[in-house]
Amino acid sequence: MPSGVELFTLEYNQKDDIMIGHVQIAKIDRAEADAIYNHYVGRVNEYPNYRDFILDVWKVESVTDPAIGVLMKGLELMKKGSSLAVLLLTEALLQDIMLRHPEMFDFYAVFHTLDDAVAYIHKRRAESK
Repeated sequence: MPSGVELFTLEYNQKDDIMIGHVQIAKIDRAEADAIYNHYVGRVNEYPNYRDFILDVWKVESVTDPAIGVLMKGLELMKKGSSLAVLLLTEALLQDIMLRHPEMFDFYAVFHTLDDAVAYIHKRRAESK
């Protein structure tokens, strides 16, 4: 099984003060989700402070139910309390997860492009002023 950077990379968008996490694999089961979570937690102090977080799972084609639980736990940690956490995923994966876990989407905004996700974050920031 791949580990660390082979599974998950982080990119800080300084201009927009957004951290973007990119899942790099197509299929995620519990072992991969645990490795992604541990990779982030193990290095969290190395990252710059950021205002909001986007989890990019665009490359993911399938995810098991146990993996979803771990990834959502990680997403809560990544969003750092009151900041926004936004998901970037394909329509096919969105439909698959919505059928199995519709309650998830009460808490996370979902977009199909990075530009749309960033625009949404800017809009929410403007509304909260």
